Amino acid sequence: MSDPIRRALESAVAGAYRIERELGRGGMGAVFLARDLALDREVAIKVLPPDLATNATLRERFVREARLAASLSHPNIVHVHAVLEHGELLAIVMQYVDGETLTERVARSGPYDAADTARLLQDTAWALGYAHARGIVHRDVKPDNLLIERGTGRPMILDFGIARTEQAKGLTEVGQSIGTPHYMSPEQAAAEEVDGRSDLYSLGCVGFFAATGRTVFQAEAAHRLLMLHLTQAAQDVTELRPEFPKPLSDVIARALRKDRGERFETGEEMAEAIAALHLRAREVAPLLRLLHQQTAQSLQAVLTMGVLFVVLWSLSPRQDDVMRAFILVLFLTMLITILGQSFDRVRFAVRQGFTAPDVRTAVEAITDETARAREQLLSDPLEFARLQRRKRIAFFGGLLGGLSQPVAISMFVSARIDGVRQVQTLGIVIVLIGAMAIGASVALWAMRPVRITLAQRLAGRFWLSAAGRWMFARAERRYAAELARAKT
Repeated sequence: MSDPIRRALESAVAGAYRIERELGRGGMGAVFLARDLALDREVAIKVLPPDLATNATLRERFVREARLAASLSHPNIVHVHAVLEHGELLAIVMQYVDGETLTERVARSGPYDAADTARLLQDTAWALGYAHARGIVHRDVKPDNLLIERGTGRPMILDFGIARTEQAKGLTEVGQSIGTPHYMSPEQAAAEEVDGRSDLYSLGCVGFFAATGRTVFQAEAAHRLLMLHLTQAAQDVTELRPEFPKPLSDVIARALRKDRGERFETGEEMAEAIAALHLRAREVAPLLRLLHQQTAQSLQAVLTMGVLFVVLWSLSPRQDDVMRAFILVLFLTMLITILGQSFDRVRFAVRQGFTAPDVRTAVEAITDETARAREQLLSDPLEFARLQRRKRIAFFGGLLGGLSQPVAISMFVSARIDGVRQVQTLGIVIVLIGAMAIGASVALWAMRPVRITLAQRLAGRFWLSAAGRWMFARAERRYAAELARAKT
């Protein structure tokens, strides 16, 4: 049986949007993935259920959500493109974010580390501060309303469905508790007037959840949760995670103060307090990331060439001077070409304003990223078990493959028939199976995930060395000379 909400939406947007699939459904409506036919882009369309759209209060709240969200333009807030009204159907067309909610992210991969928690809180605090400065309070900041963009990890706030302007009247008067009990501020629990500091309390609850994987308070009944928010002090994050940085835990604790006057005054103040801790993962300029990657590729090529050179040099007859001269010239030319390309990359980076210290900082940040990614990967129980299984296969496969070779060789028949060496069929089979086992073991070991390769380690050391500094100094002198000539 077809979905009546989807059927009504498809009728309302025919010719403008093509509905592709449902993304989710909740008490305030259903969300569908659609394609904007005019601009050829993916969008998300949130629909208020028809039976609720007839409720004047809910209808007004839904339209207000669209108007409030549409007035906001911030990289950490989901942007609203349009409002659709078709009979009793109401919908808003918004930016589609390919990702998952913070709730889903923590359930999938476990609690955040300090750097990711700092980024989450800092970016969200900036976005809330931006909205608060325009008189808009979200009132329902929670993990389900924070989308984590796939690929970038950027947090984006959505669902201003129960947000309100500080001057708005009639929809959310004092005496009505609106929000989610696990993340509700004390003043919301008491049904008092709220301001931006209430959102910061909820953000403190979100930070606690991201860092620990659990909510600040646990209770089965909503009224008990509200009472805990009103009366009980929040547990310190470091009590649950002793390795968590105490300064960041203190920021979360300050956001969770019962008295709103003791919290951060604005989202900007909270974001700046987090920035001062220098815990957030350092951003790496795309050009510097590419330079490091290309350097690693060049060094990988040099290492491969070195191995081939040694093999060919050892196989070439010592008395064949021409052959050896050919091999030597060939590999020296390839090496000089690679070095020339490396100089060109450095000169381009210098023209873009980067220096040797910038590259060293980028290398350190990339190394930290890799270490954090590996830690996150290994913290997942399923992935950890899979990696352990691959390790055992690689070890025992290589061991059995290596031991099988002497056995197979011993089965070779050294006798000749009509001058041709004969080999037992079983020996050939054992050799081939052993080769497969060794090959699989080497491949599994070489492709173990989230590791820094030898070439990457050498690239990092190169940019930290005197040779890397010399290359930049030489490129800077050449660029300065070019500028001087251009002025004359």
